[in-house]
Amino acid sequence: MDACLVEAAPACESTPAPVPQTGSGRWLFHALVAVIGVGLLWRVVRYLGQFPIWGDEAMLLLNILERDYAGLTQHLRFAQVAPLFFLWLEKMALLMLGPSEWSVHLFPFLAGLVSLLVFWRLCRTSYSPVVAGLAVAVLAVSYYPMRHSAEVKPYAFDLLYAAVFAWLTLEHLRAPGSARWLITLAVVTPLAVFSSYPSVFVGGAVSLVLLPRMRGAAWPQRWLYVLFNLALCGSFLAHFLLVGRQEIDAESAQRAREFLRDYWKDAFPPQRVAEWPVWLLTVFTGNMLAYPIGANHGGSTLTLLLVLLGSVALWRHEQRSVLALCWLPFALNLLAASLGKYPFGDSARITLHLAPFICILIAHGVVYAIDWIRTPQWRTRCQLGVYALLFCLGVVGVVRDLVKPYKTEHDRAVRQLVLDLQAQVAAGEPVFLCHQRDEELLAEFLWYVRTQPMSVAWLPSDSIPPATKSCWLVRCSNQEPSVAEVAALLGSQSWRVIASDRRIIPPENAKMPVVYCRWVRLVRD
Repeated sequence: MDACLVEAAPACESTPAPVPQTGSGRWLFHALVAVIGVGLLWRVVRYLGQFPIWGDEAMLLLNILERDYAGLTQHLRFAQVAPLFFLWLEKMALLMLGPSEWSVHLFPFLAGLVSLLVFWRLCRTSYSPVVAGLAVAVLAVSYYPMRHSAEVKPYAFDLLYAAVFAWLTLEHLRAPGSARWLITLAVVTPLAVFSSYPSVFVGGAVSLVLLPRMRGAAWPQRWLYVLFNLALCGSFLAHFLLVGRQEIDAESAQRAREFLRDYWKDAFPPQRVAEWPVWLLTVFTGNMLAYPIGANHGGSTLTLLLVLLGSVALWRHEQRSVLALCWLPFALNLLAASLGKYPFGDSARITLHLAPFICILIAHGVVYAIDWIRTPQWRTRCQLGVYALLFCLGVVGVVRDLVKPYKTEHDRAVRQLVLDLQAQVAAGEPVFLCHQRDEELLAEFLWYVRTQPMSVAWLPSDSIPPATKSCWLVRCSNQEPSVAEVAALLGSQSWRVIASDRRIIPPENAKMPVVYCRWVRLVRD
């Protein structure tokens, strides 16, 4: 590995290369601006579209809703895990701005925009204009970086801090005599680790890339490098000891472990080493490399080929520090997965910290392939063709989100159900959820019910005050409940049904059943 890390730092200008004044150069520049513009527009449309909260978001938000800042350091319910600073940011948004989709999606949205800006800065100062433009364009219109910039999950921060780490590292490789980049790395690292779990993989990769440089560095540089590593290890240890270390009951812990093990079973290596090659091929041709698009079952094969071609290009051009920086996060993530500590592959969302490196390798691969074309005019046409394809992907994404501003019909139906119920409830009327515990209900339904201006309680655990003249009962089940069944849950003959309605909630995916929700209004005789 040392041979991969000790070559001279990448040579690149500190100012952007001038755009060629030829007609083809102007076309390429305008094409790049168009692709980045449609990528930014897509993010804005997604954010302003107020996409309904879906299950994973709702489970995390319910924890944030129920707890104060100190409580968020404890084990989260619904088998949820998230870094502390992200939880605190969402808690702040909830307290200051309310429970709307705009407020809870605000910080991921800002992280998504800043990550694209940082990645543009990284590429502009580190690579040729052609490679830089293609790398930024691919990231701008890739689905998963866009999607997670408008979701209440920490994945947008995974991307942001991966881009920040890569940028600061490449800047130090360009100017190894300057102390400011190592100082900035040491300052940023605690923020990264407390905001993004997989940032430790990128930070570890940075440490390994910089290590051979320290042999010939001055002592001040070495001490700053040590400070960076202390910040990385110390922050990881502090977060580990501070967050989620409180005791929980054995049943809840076992239930959470079983859920996570089953949910991410395809994202951990098989126990038999002989099965690893097939598993790795499946992972690297699946959703993990869905840039700008892709899918499981070999849907990202073309991306993998471009990534491999880009790796060959970096090796042949002796940019081996860059090559190591791109691949070491994969290696460290895979090592953690082999130890059963963090999933690898299976989904692009849990590997969004790898997105900057995937896009860099894709861009190098595309340029390396185009360079085989001898005629300059045809090379330019191929570049324009790539930009045109990326632009079309972005336009399709924008149009789709405008026409269908929701992730699934299930999410939209749940939100509309609660809004329709709230519209029928009179001021001061209590709403009783006829369930033993909240785990029996859809998390997204529970989130919307608890954030509407309604008085919500539980049956049979909560009693109905004698002064209550009317109330609502809500029952959701995989079997359609009748009006009589719901009304009978009061256990009293002094109530009379005067209104009822029910909704059918379509399943979120093929593995989930249909949910029937019925609500009944009753008055005392």
